[in-house]
Amino acid sequence: MSTYNFKASKPSLFVLTLIFSLLGGIFLFGALDSILGILPKDNIYYFILSFGVLFVLSIFFTRLISFAKVEITLVDDTISIKWLERFLFNKKSNVTLSFNEMAAYVVRNDQNWDWIKIEMTNGSIYKIYHSTFLTKDEDYSEFISAFVSSVENYNNAIYKSAVNSNLTEKPKAIKRAKSIYEGVQGLVLAGFAILVIIGLPILLFVVPSTKEPNYFLFAVGYFGAVYYLIQVYTIRKKNKTDDKK
Repeated sequence: MSTYNFKASKPSLFVLTLIFSLLGGIFLFGALDSILGILPKDNIYYFILSFGVLFVLSIFFTRLISFAKVEITLVDDTISIKWLERFLFNKKSNVTLSFNEMAAYVVRNDQNWDWIKIEMTNGSIYKIYHSTFLTKDEDYSEFISAFVSSVENYNNAIYKSAVNSNLTEKPKAIKRAKSIYEGVQGLVLAGFAILVIIGLPILLFVVPSTKEPNYFLFAVGYFGAVYYLIQVYTIRKKNKTDDKK
């Protein structure tokens, strides 16, 4: 039996809480300033300091709301998920999932969010997110490695059992489902990213324009396309190597 504890996260709740915290803080600062005059006028340094304090408080408040501690236990081809803390407005139930009821799983590592999705044979889906920039790694990476290893051992065991029993029907193994980077949609988006990488410099430096271009938006689009291509290449290469093992 192995037990893993880490802070799970909810990206949608994180983004909404951060936006409302910043907007609420700006409104509150503005209201207090109009009533009490707490902010010095025409002083950019005080403005930067005030916004910095507001941003730090918003991150702290967001972390309290959109992160929850979870305890996961792997034992005897089952995975038990116990929530030690709860997300705001989201009461997740403790659950025990048996490997023989799992259909597929997906593990994805992104720049800011890692997540695992488990699909059950009855159509139920369980997904757990883990932030890579606001929490320590804790036990998340160890849990993912142990879970993938346990699934592989389970699949090997049922295959061997089927062979030893001379079963003609192929056993229902747990599949590793493809992420967006590995599927057809990922290749289509990669093709679009290549067009962006080639086309943006042409639009910027070759095609004449009467207006001053927005270099910031061009940079965001260009480097976003480059990042996506790198993700597609590295993830597809890594998973092909893992599948051959």
